Amino acid sequence: MAATSKSTRSNGNANPIVDDIAERAARIREDLAALSEAIAGAGSVKTGIAREAAEHKIDELLKNGEQVVADLSKQYARAEQQVSTTVREKPLQSLGVAVAAGFLAAIILRR
Repeated sequence: MAATSKSTRSNGNANPIVDDIAERAARIREDLAALSEAIAGAGSVKTGIAREAAEHKIDELLKNGEQVVADLSKQYARAEQQVSTTVREKPLQSLGVAVAAGFLAAIILRR
């Protein structure tokens, strides 16, 4: 940016105030460019940190979800075993409950 201030001087501009302003403007432009690069770098660092945190949280959620599915699967297997045992031990009661449930479902679904 020093070339800009020299070209201003070579144009016959003998005013030192104008030259000073041009030099300061050039320095400000350089500082703004450096600042924008720093902000972009900080933004990418923050993005990387946020991405890592999100990936970690997703991994935790997946592990928790897998555990919940495993627990529900065990509970379903136990409930299925209980129903099967109850039907074998009390077949008439089970048949009566099934008929009553079917009748109630039919009434509800008709409306």
